[in-house]
Amino acid sequence: MSRPRVRFLVRPSLRGAGRVLLPNWLAITVGHTVVSWRPLDDAERAHELCHVRQWEAAGRLRYPVRYAAASIRAWRGGVHWYRDNTYEIEARAAADAVRAAAEAMRAGGALEPPAPPGPG
Repeated sequence: MSRPRVRFLVRPSLRGAGRVLLPNWLAITVGHTVVSWRPLDDAERAHELCHVRQWEAAGRLRYPVRYAAASIRAWRGGVHWYRDNTYEIEARAAADAVRAAAEAMRAGGALEPPAPPGPG
């Protein structure tokens, strides 16, 4: 069975609405759809594609619950509910790997493929 296609939608009109919860928001992923208020660069796409994989692994009904639970755990642990959410940490690591690979290419260094992200 083939993997569903990921849709990237750019909706500039959503920029202000998303800032109600997250002042620096850029995109949101729901299942296989990524909606952003501007086009994403390669690292940002890697971040959102990590969320797509998280949705696939947990399932359509369980992912939102698990994501919310991770936010609550972070908040109860005395850290930031979004920034320290384990799903966001994993997605940032995916973006960081793309940025590091791009930097290595610019520096003319050897490029090794990034390790796949761990469970989130």
